Amino acid sequence: MMMELKIQMITYIFTLAFAAFIPGPGMIGIMLKTISQGKRNGWMMLFGLITGDIIYLSISIFMMTTITQINSRFTFYLTIGSSIYLLYLAYKFWIIKENLLEYSLKINASFSSYRDGLLLTLSNPKTISFYFALVPTIFGSQSLPHLSIFLLLMTIMTLMFVGSGYIIFSSQLKVKLTSVRIQQILLKILSSIMGLLALSMLYSEINIG
Repeated sequence: MMMELKIQMITYIFTLAFAAFIPGPGMIGIMLKTISQGKRNGWMMLFGLITGDIIYLSISIFMMTTITQINSRFTFYLTIGSSIYLLYLAYKFWIIKENLLEYSLKINASFSSYRDGLLLTLSNPKTISFYFALVPTIFGSQSLPHLSIFLLLMTIMTLMFVGSGYIIFSSQLKVKLTSVRIQQILLKILSSIMGLLALSMLYSEINIG
């Protein structure tokens, strides 16, 4: 029993780290935030992202069974709406024309960065799928409440580790992004990744649904 639990825990940590490391909407958002508004706002956005992950993890642990009993297609509708929102964000990134190094928010930049991170995670289909489908598969829905403290701590530590790496990388990359043309190429690449992820999730959910 203990060996099985250890395997489950290791599987969860490595799966979460791998999923977070692969460039998705959350880490792409952190890169853009750090490049355009500095490390302080990058950290605030990371805290917002982690808050969103904790919200979804808590729902998966304590409320998922009840929610699916009330509406079995809850995850389907949530993923569809989130995918559409991510397509909108990808479009907004694609059409940015300003010099990112000169861009700054006018009011309460830190709170806005935290809010952006929270909303981005709550609208991320990859995050939704991970916590609502993959986590119960790894541990089993019955054992999740007993592991809640461990899961919450490991989630925060793993995301802080991966997110801090993205912030440090982005702050170093910022030094080399003096050319607006290079910035535009980077924005197009990042927005394309986000858009393709949203479209793939949308396609997958519609086919399954």
